[in-house]
Amino acid sequence: MKEIMHCLLLGNGINRAALQKDWTQILRELAQQFNAEDLTVHLDKKPLSMFIEELCARSSGLFRDTEHTIKVAFAELLEQISPIEAHERICSLFKVILTTNYDFTIEEALAGPLHRPAFMAPESRYSLFRRHRAAGVDVWHVHGDIGRPGSMLLGFDHYAGMLQKIRNYVTDGVMVKKLGHKVSSASKSGAVDFNITRRVYSWVDHFLRDHIHIVGLGMDFTEIDLWWLLLHKRRRFYQTGKVFFYQLAVQSEPADTPVTSLLRSLNVEVVPVVADSWCDCYLRAAECIESKIAEYPKHLEMSAFDLCNTAPTSTAQSQVDLACPTQGAFHFPRFRKQTGV
Repeated sequence: MKEIMHCLLLGNGINRAALQKDWTQILRELAQQFNAEDLTVHLDKKPLSMFIEELCARSSGLFRDTEHTIKVAFAELLEQISPIEAHERICSLFKVILTTNYDFTIEEALAGPLHRPAFMAPESRYSLFRRHRAAGVDVWHVHGDIGRPGSMLLGFDHYAGMLQKIRNYVTDGVMVKKLGHKVSSASKSGAVDFNITRRVYSWVDHFLRDHIHIVGLGMDFTEIDLWWLLLHKRRRFYQTGKVFFYQLAVQSEPADTPVTSLLRSLNVEVVPVVADSWCDCYLRAAECIESKIAEYPKHLEMSAFDLCNTAPTSTAQSQVDLACPTQGAFHFPRFRKQTGV
């Protein structure tokens, strides 16, 4: 079942389940290659972006050259991932997939080796247009890919630059040399139907317009590009798509966290998913996604004021049990029309 109004945002959690290797273990292997094992003492408390900056700063050479060398080494460590049933089960539900993962496991799950780049314009460092096609599915690597290690979004400086690029695209436009002119998101003009008023140039357009299903992504607060887009999506006068965050847990119901608390404040629907193993969690998440796709077969196509006039659901109605039943209408608190960010 595929719905063009629904997009998947898939994080690294599903790859960890496939690898059966902890994320910190990969970083320890990376640090070992550069004789920096001492940097891993507090690895579980360090943001990945700052750990990479720290690793680069240890080198006596040019920072830029060291960064590229580290990214190439990091890319090689990720190439050992092979798709599992959960990849195929979740990815087969969508025609548009956004992923923070750098590898091509999603494409392999959909089409084996028969996938290809479909960039509107080449990018060496940033990833507004980094799209691949696999079995008729658009896969957007929002944080770069291992095919171009320099594009892999790892360091804090790179995150800041990516956010600047996204904000320019949404508010003013970015120059595309291949086209000879600027392109910008249709959300700049408050458009609801991008396909009529303007082309979908970037994954950012899908994020702002469509229903987004976030799976296997911890939404760390260093992911400043994604948090900014969630805020911008929330602030838009015309609300066309909801956001669902699938909070996975093994054997016991997941607890509320600072991340889920903030997500709920942004009208993101947090869907708890519990199973006996991480692989089973992702298979269970696929069932929940199917339920949500059936519940929202179209865009919302409503203004914030329309949504404010919708009767709020009761506390009991707002609870999502583990069977992932359909829910009633959702309610936005009143706010004034925003003209900028």
